[in-house]
Amino acid sequence: MSSQKSNKSSHHEADSKMEQDANRKAWIFQPSGLNFVWGGDSRYWVIPKEPRYLPVHNGMPAELKMVSWLEVTGSFEKIEPGKTYQIGFKISFKPDAAGWDKAPVFMSAKIGKKGKPVWKRIKSVNQNFGKPKSGSEKPVTIPDESDGSFQISVSHEPLNQEDTKLQFGLYEVWTGRWKTGLLIHEAFVQEV
Repeated sequence: MSSQKSNKSSHHEADSKMEQDANRKAWIFQPSGLNFVWGGDSRYWVIPKEPRYLPVHNGMPAELKMVSWLEVTGSFEKIEPGKTYQIGFKISFKPDAAGWDKAPVFMSAKIGKKGKPVWKRIKSVNQNFGKPKSGSEKPVTIPDESDGSFQISVSHEPLNQEDTKLQFGLYEVWTGRWKTGLLIHEAFVQEV
């Protein structure tokens, strides 16, 4: 069940559901398990709701209708000291997507609220936007090989139990340009 706010919030707050994919050795976040700035307003985002009767996701992506402030975030609590985690998103574009050609898209991650953020520019978003669009493209993983993987390492020191979440996100908040047509299929956190 999605915890999309129907009262006064214009944002979508994640539910706590994640799925473990044993084949990929990753934790998968479906769209309802992510936070979307402006995701509580269907003029900006359409966030699929989790079906109540199925233990797995329904496979529908979150659809960006139109935003100038892209901020999609998630958090992962199952980190361990001394481990390294790779983070990514699976995305695609609708045929009428616009505004991505020169948008500087970044990913960020940190451990805990007070952790030092690690940032990486994700140029593959712009490269995938530039491909011919027929509407049937399969989702691609970002960052891709051209970007290199996006990883964060957890210190070997014991973790402060109050500040142990891996927080991550996908951002384009700098240009002020309107962006449309992005589909977010999932995010993942994978131990490497």
